[in-house]
Amino acid sequence: MPSQNLGLCDKCKARVPAEFFNREAQVWIRKTCPACGSTEAFVSGDAAAWQAKRDLWQYVPTDPQHCSLNCDHCQTNHKPNIVFIDVTNRCNMNCPICIATIRDMGFDFHPPLEYFEKVFAVVGQMQPQPVLQLFGGEPTLRDDLLEIIALAKRYGLKPHVVTNGVKLADEEYCKKLCDARVPLRFAFDGRSADIYERLRKNRPAYEKKMKALENLKKFSKRKHAIIACAATGVNDHLIGDLLQFVHDNRDLISDLGIIPLTENWKPGEFDAAKTTTMEDVEKMVRQAIPGNEVEFVPSGLAYAMKKPRSFFRKSPRSEVLLLAGVHPNCESMTLLISDGQRYRGINHYLKRPFSKVVVELAELSRRIEPQLDRLDPTKFFQRWRGRLLCIRTFAPWALRSINFVGLGNGKPVRALLKLIGGLFRRQSAEGLASGRRPRRILRLGMLPFEEQHSVDAARMESCKAVFAYEDPSDGVVKTIPACLWYPYRNPILAGLSKQYGIVGRKAEPAAV
Repeated sequence: MPSQNLGLCDKCKARVPAEFFNREAQVWIRKTCPACGSTEAFVSGDAAAWQAKRDLWQYVPTDPQHCSLNCDHCQTNHKPNIVFIDVTNRCNMNCPICIATIRDMGFDFHPPLEYFEKVFAVVGQMQPQPVLQLFGGEPTLRDDLLEIIALAKRYGLKPHVVTNGVKLADEEYCKKLCDARVPLRFAFDGRSADIYERLRKNRPAYEKKMKALENLKKFSKRKHAIIACAATGVNDHLIGDLLQFVHDNRDLISDLGIIPLTENWKPGEFDAAKTTTMEDVEKMVRQAIPGNEVEFVPSGLAYAMKKPRSFFRKSPRSEVLLLAGVHPNCESMTLLISDGQRYRGINHYLKRPFSKVVVELAELSRRIEPQLDRLDPTKFFQRWRGRLLCIRTFAPWALRSINFVGLGNGKPVRALLKLIGGLFRRQSAEGLASGRRPRRILRLGMLPFEEQHSVDAARMESCKAVFAYEDPSDGVVKTIPACLWYPYRNPILAGLSKQYGIVGRKAEPAAV
């Protein structure tokens, strides 16, 4: 029986039958289009690592029952963890690898506050409440960005800003943004001007980004995430230096997400030495931290902890996920732990491999879910009954799995108490303290993004990361899964520009 999985035709973007297959230890996806014929797209350079994530997940491919990849008509409620909103397509850089700016889109999208208020009103009613990502283009090119942030907060949302960081090189502007106490996802590909010359055609951007990070360290009272693009032959040999930079600034940086360079550019605009996939980037990280200490697992396994976490924290949403992967071949992650001088892989501090430890933890969580379902975490005594059940369940797992002597630098009791304290601590909405303390554990995620060539319906069906927008055809606020936003984005945003007009018609020039 032929597979009912679907993909996008590489030529006409029609939704067509698709199937994954192996060729010379690589993974490919074959799409069969009635109009264009058969096309193939490269998915992974390491078939064994790609399949290992499915095996850990105990994933058995089944024909999707609902997903047709026609997201503009489907409107399934994905109950998203993360909602992206495009706030502009203007940018102060001109990266040849980017497909989200005026240069590529051919029109100016820069709507007034009225548009955001309508979208925020709907997103603010979503349950569970998602994290809001203000996206672009470059959001800092909006003169009213602080007003947009304040508006989102009035609707109960927790906005983050995804930025290239260039404008934060201005101390005065950086201080204003820091005063808004908004978390940033700061694009930083590594400590070398050569990276930005090769990848972004913008060598001076490196110094501006370094200055911006200095300003953040000076003015910000909270930690932020770094989002890096990794490309074979460009910065693969500098991943170790990037990790050391993050380590040395772990009072400022809480998370690191790495996106493989995705070939979305037009022919002749950029030349990649080699296609880079998630498994390639995982290998870069493993090579940067020798000793077989680094092991990646599908991030979505953390969803098994949602119910137990609800008895310890106000929000049961996993803090590990950067894009909310809910499929074995979506986001993957690992943990790195500082020994005071550098990061060590999580396996250095475990008695058993990270993959086995995580799978066992997920199984234990599922096992006690029926008991936890009968308890209400909002009620004091029931919350504590749930906590005690979790402790009885997970304490033996921790003792079997964690090398507390190594983790505690010779003080295992203190390490165990810190671990338990972390479970019990109920963080405030802002998660801020009077000052920043260096975080010992780094959450490191591999992030798929903008992957039109390899996206498939099975992966999209339960996606928890979406773009929200107002449909210009009917005025209804809708969502589309993040990795499928780009086939729909241009006509939607162009229609919104016509509907709302734009605020300030002169786009800033590219940085030099």
